[in-house]
Amino acid sequence: MDFRDTPEQAAFRRDAIRWLEATLPKAPSLGAGTQEERERRNIWWQEALADGRYAGITWPEEYGGRGLPGEFQAIFDEEAGRRHAPAPVNVLGMILAGPTILTHGSDEQKKRFLPKILTGEEIWCQGFSEPGAGSDLAAVRTSARRESGRWVVNGQKVWTSFAHLAQRCMLLTRTDRDSTRQAGLTYLCAPMDDAEVRPLVMINEDRDFNEVFFSDVYVDDEDRLGDEGDGWRVAMTTLAFERMSIPATMRVDAELALTRLVESVRASGRQDDPYVLERLGAFACEVDALRVDGQRLLAQADIGPEGSLMKLTWAHVVQDITRFALDLGGRAHVLDDDADARYWTRAYLRARGNSVEGGTDQIQRSIIAERILGLPRSR
Repeated sequence: MDFRDTPEQAAFRRDAIRWLEATLPKAPSLGAGTQEERERRNIWWQEALADGRYAGITWPEEYGGRGLPGEFQAIFDEEAGRRHAPAPVNVLGMILAGPTILTHGSDEQKKRFLPKILTGEEIWCQGFSEPGAGSDLAAVRTSARRESGRWVVNGQKVWTSFAHLAQRCMLLTRTDRDSTRQAGLTYLCAPMDDAEVRPLVMINEDRDFNEVFFSDVYVDDEDRLGDEGDGWRVAMTTLAFERMSIPATMRVDAELALTRLVESVRASGRQDDPYVLERLGAFACEVDALRVDGQRLLAQADIGPEGSLMKLTWAHVVQDITRFALDLGGRAHVLDDDADARYWTRAYLRARGNSVEGGTDQIQRSIIAERILGLPRSR
């Protein structure tokens, strides 16, 4: 496989770099780096991407995208990551909700939902996991019953990123109370107006995750995505698009962590330390392997179980980088309150979640064992 840019990709990369270097200096200041300040930057970035037509690069032009292949999105993400661009606030809307609506939505739903996703006018969250249904998604118990042409939803979701900001939720519900497992599930694009959102304070003091409670929350039937009882198939589409987002987002995340580590090493004056250089070289090889694997996976029509290999590798590469950065700083990263110490302490604590979110390490290893290596099922 040729990993070099085609002429069209090279031209797109040049245009993207020019736009990024002209736009990013206008970003709001992070100040003390609080969650509220980061969210303001994320909202600003979402609006900037939409204005520059860099939101939804692969989406059809009629809905605000550019209609380009996935490799172009990867190029933009790579260049944005190298320049420390913030994350767009509606990332789940762009990589999960929008593509799922494009696959299963009616023309009316596409016209109603998709443009607002790109502009950030409607922020989306993902209502899949429950206290008793995390890795075992088929065990969802949140119920939805019909009443006068609408759905009445009752139940609880957990670990719901962006729920405190969201206007819409990709909500997987059980609409047949006598059904079990995958049968009897229905997928709703639920408004968040009447849902109760309780932020969960993490070990790093962030409140990115939330519990969401639905108590007799009404959802119009026109907000149902796919047929009644066909929610499992629609949810699998969402998870497939999550796998497809892995190569670009995870590669950029690891590359950004390594770039920041190199800066910290230079600031510490240990750039000539043989041990430090050996570790940096090892990290560089691992990050470059992620880049090459990501390009290979993006060239496939369906990423499939191979995405689990990359997800598992990414989680541990970023954890190793952040752990080494803390070791390098020693007591200074515990006692000092400068920007570098705050960054690495937060990054280290946040990286622990990489082994849980998007499928735990154990789930990824089971997928690799059973679907790639052909080993017997473990359960």
